[in-house]
Amino acid sequence: MDFRIFDADQHYYEREDCFTRYAGKRMVAEKAVRWVTEADGKRRRLLVGGQAFTTIGNPTFNPITKPGAFHETLKNLSAGIDRGADAYGELTPIDPAYRERDVRLATMDAQDVERVMLFPTLGVTMEGYLDHDVELLYEAFHAFNRWLQDDWGFAYKDRIYGVPYIPLLDRDRAVAELEWLLQGGARVITLRPGAAYGHSPADPYFDSFWARINEAGVLVTYHAFDGPSLASRAFRQQWAAPPQRLRLEDVILERAIATGDTAIMDTLTALILHNLFGRFPKIRVATIELGSSWVPPLLHRLDHVGGGGMTSRRITAFGETLKIRPSEFFRQNIWVSPWPEENVPKLAELVGVDHVLMGSDWPHAEGIPQPRDYAGALAGLDQKNVQRIMRDNALELVGT
Repeated sequence: MDFRIFDADQHYYEREDCFTRYAGKRMVAEKAVRWVTEADGKRRRLLVGGQAFTTIGNPTFNPITKPGAFHETLKNLSAGIDRGADAYGELTPIDPAYRERDVRLATMDAQDVERVMLFPTLGVTMEGYLDHDVELLYEAFHAFNRWLQDDWGFAYKDRIYGVPYIPLLDRDRAVAELEWLLQGGARVITLRPGAAYGHSPADPYFDSFWARINEAGVLVTYHAFDGPSLASRAFRQQWAAPPQRLRLEDVILERAIATGDTAIMDTLTALILHNLFGRFPKIRVATIELGSSWVPPLLHRLDHVGGGGMTSRRITAFGETLKIRPSEFFRQNIWVSPWPEENVPKLAELVGVDHVLMGSDWPHAEGIPQPRDYAGALAGLDQKNVQRIMRDNALELVGT
């Protein structure tokens, strides 16, 4: 390739003070997010909202797995080689490129990466630990977003686009956080897939939030997440209710039901069938680190809702009738970042090559060791379309 790429899915590993550097009064007074050191004087544990944080084994991220370690395991498994307990490879001291933006720029240069959208690692797991207290939740994520602005920036040298996080528990607080982010130059935000705490995310209750996004042109992303959520709690009550002990089998089932493809499919279904894009046609939504195998069944579901063939053409939502087929709203307003092991050319044919984004997940263990290697998934596409997926589409969404 004779161009540098735009990676739509890279990550940092947070510093320990990412939620505490700018902690508000209640966070400080109640020690809502705090670190404790084990009796051995070495191991560090994170406590959030009065409970132990268990979603990530070592949230200090030091030592950490090598980029792409598990990606290699997946390839080995496909070849019939089982690495077993060594699936994630050896741990190494944390690389400064994971935490320092100027070092990261040098790494990007070495990788021939022009620009990146940079997502949280710890941050996308934390909402469910704090959503029992709306004030603490927004205080914590405002502190987190201030830290992100400090350490990475929202558009650092127009190459690193740090992606801030907004919970949708409280409309007015979400709007206030969005306004602060826009004033700070944010080009892209991320939301958690799923229901919005008793509302559809496209309920007119949230119209003041979406109207501002529509006006500002900021990109909305839905990124893969882990940790407690409304869906995981519902799973616990419906499929493994207390006082039963949560078993490994239940955890596996929960991942498939509560945090898998279902969450993003349900979210996009709500946005489309509740006519968000009819009311706010300039809104652009990208799905990140969620694969794409769910896209064909979702498009079918959207156009056959109600079981009557194409009856969804006549859907009315909040006083307005959808003016085009639901699947066409998807093709107009949704962008997808597929896994490289999926059939990316087929996805491009289905939704349009201009709505497909490459994402390496670097430097996560599940990601690609070298981001440019994603191009190997684009065999059969001409150079122009390869460049669209590897660079131009993301650049049109957030670049200048």
